[in-house]
Amino acid sequence: MPKIHPTAILDGDIQLADDVEIGPLCVLRGRISIGAGTVLVQGVHLEGPLSLGAGNTLYPGAALGFAPQDKGFARTKEGSGTIVGDGNVFREHATVHRATRDDRPTRIGDRNYFMACAHAAHDVQVGNDCTFANATLLAGHAEIGDRVVTGGGSGVHQFCRVGRGAMIGGVVGMTKDVCPFFTASAFNYIGGYNRIGMRRAGIPQSDIEMVRSIYGILVRSREIHSARVARVAEFAGHPIADEFLAFIKASRRGIATRHGRITSARSTAGALATAASDE
Repeated sequence: MPKIHPTAILDGDIQLADDVEIGPLCVLRGRISIGAGTVLVQGVHLEGPLSLGAGNTLYPGAALGFAPQDKGFARTKEGSGTIVGDGNVFREHATVHRATRDDRPTRIGDRNYFMACAHAAHDVQVGNDCTFANATLLAGHAEIGDRVVTGGGSGVHQFCRVGRGAMIGGVVGMTKDVCPFFTASAFNYIGGYNRIGMRRAGIPQSDIEMVRSIYGILVRSREIHSARVARVAEFAGHPIADEFLAFIKASRRGIATRHGRITSARSTAGALATAASDE
């Protein structure tokens, strides 16, 4: 039987796997299902429609499934809710809001780590194996690929996408898309590519070299955008190049590079990141 502390409140259609643990002062309301091995440590608040998979751990103050911060969305409206996969960790006061759309829930994949006060807004789509440092802010409808890492206090604008294996530095905001494996070191500024992360992920050296080549074209070249994309298209047929081309084609907000207005702060951050990342 699930282990439920007597001070916890469960109100609604709540389905618990046999070994779920609900700690003191937790509050669960609405249609909620929780998979095997999931632990709500203490003071966790959940609101349905919400599905939590197996092996998740939620720390005090974590709040999942509540209504989006949208003035036009009624607090009592359920919508399509929130779906969370397996093996995720939500540290103190991490928050995930349910979707505004009726056809697609807010979705968190597997084995993601949300550090204290990290926030995923309504309709966000998160892949697998991501790490979001303290106070990372993912705005509504943002899409985050697998193995993305963010620094503390970073932010992703609504409808932005972050490709797999990308990194966003601490206190860095992005209003443009971040291509796969690129590293953002200042506002909308790509300072390098995630060579170390790719190696740790077991990505072949030939693929890493392809990312390096594409990075040089998209980020460091002074050609116009269409010319840079055309040069990347010359590598079409290589899986990495095809991934980049598909990502660029699907972009609605444009991709972040080093082009456009340069400030001294961005220039300094970019120079430091280049010195650390480029070979």
